[in-house]
Amino acid sequence: MTRLLRLQIVHRMRRLLPSPSLTYGSCHRPFVTSNPATRSTLTNHSQSSIVSLGNFRLRLLSTAKTSSSLSTATNVISQRLKWKIIARMAYYLRIPFLVLSVYGIGYQQGIMDYSREPQNMESKLLDTILAGVGCVTPEDREGVMIAYEGEWRTLLARFRAHHLKVHGGEDIGYDEEYRRVVMLRNIAIVGEKIVKVAQIHVKEKLKEAVKDATCDLPPEVLENESRLYKALDGVEDVELWTRARRHMDGQWKYVLIPSSVPNAFVSEILPHRIFITTSLLQQFVETQDELALVLGHEISHLILGHSSAQNSFETSFRTIEILLLSLDPTEGLLSLAFMSFLASVRGAIGAVYSRDNERSADELGIKLTAMACYNTREASRVFHKMHLHNVESGMESSSSNVGWGGLLSIFDSHPPSDERFRSLLEESGTENPEKYEEDCASLKTLFWEAMKPGAPSPVTKDDGLQNAE
Repeated sequence: MTRLLRLQIVHRMRRLLPSPSLTYGSCHRPFVTSNPATRSTLTNHSQSSIVSLGNFRLRLLSTAKTSSSLSTATNVISQRLKWKIIARMAYYLRIPFLVLSVYGIGYQQGIMDYSREPQNMESKLLDTILAGVGCVTPEDREGVMIAYEGEWRTLLARFRAHHLKVHGGEDIGYDEEYRRVVMLRNIAIVGEKIVKVAQIHVKEKLKEAVKDATCDLPPEVLENESRLYKALDGVEDVELWTRARRHMDGQWKYVLIPSSVPNAFVSEILPHRIFITTSLLQQFVETQDELALVLGHEISHLILGHSSAQNSFETSFRTIEILLLSLDPTEGLLSLAFMSFLASVRGAIGAVYSRDNERSADELGIKLTAMACYNTREASRVFHKMHLHNVESGMESSSSNVGWGGLLSIFDSHPPSDERFRSLLEESGTENPEKYEEDCASLKTLFWEAMKPGAPSPVTKDDGLQNAE
């Protein structure tokens, strides 16, 4: 308590107690009585009052000390709580750094392993990719065929000569291995055209991005190479098309996988390779136009950097997922239910992201198909076949564009095939060989000049695909 409060209390107590003296005007005179009994009573009362006043003062001092102790204890608890909150925040914040550190260690270790034994690592990566499309048995892996860019012209001739030597004069028209060689040859023919126009497209887009980024730069920056590179560093379009050119440049390989899973894809972990399964060609692809759209779509994923973006999304979301799980106050009991919820959220967000990527790849894929001088209207029919197949298998409805009756469509990684077919069919009105008529003429000239003199046409009657050119 304050000094003023104590003085007020003492003053009030003094007013209540009998005073041993009386006041008369300005003079104080002691109260004197001739009666001994009265004098004794007043003396005893005065002494007890003084004792009571002393106890009250002691009680006030004790209360002040107790208040001081409580204040000190409150400060100590507050300090402990503050440091506990800081420690908890540090605990939570270290989790993302630990995840990223583990990811970085694994990434560096992968680079070191690849640099030591590149061929062995490529073989292991290829085995992983093949297992992902159902090619797991040794017999299936022996049936995997690879064609190198520029070597498809002699592939069929060498195989035919070897096959005739082994089988003599037997009819080889219905031989399964021969059919797969024909498939691979067509993939290489179409793939080489798509890769060529994709490389041209990427170079043009990179030039446009650099031109747009440098149009407002002062002359002194344009004349200084180091300052120019620094100015272009961080420009989104320049980085996108620079990565795309790095992905596209190089010798390409075309891999045919014997598998019952219809699929085609391009992988960044094994660059400059186009993978396609036999069942996709057998079930959906009948013409080179359709094959060109399939390959153009897959290369568009690589050009637009969808694989890298998807990987970054997965890494970031899983880091957030681990951080949220660490906030569980029940020490793991709530995490069991929370994990399934987060997995559903991640799947739904990833599906939306993936569907947008598919639409972007369709848009660029039909453009590359038209630039390679293929009939884009006929090419779009490959998605109509996929739609009919999905309707028969129950994956899509024939009356709507919603898969699996509606609810589960939010987890679909691809848009409905019928929606894609209609969109590509409409897009073929503007993206077609007529738009690139001059380029098509020069492309065909370069294509045939690249072949050896006297080489047969790359499309024959037994190619297994109809020539729609």
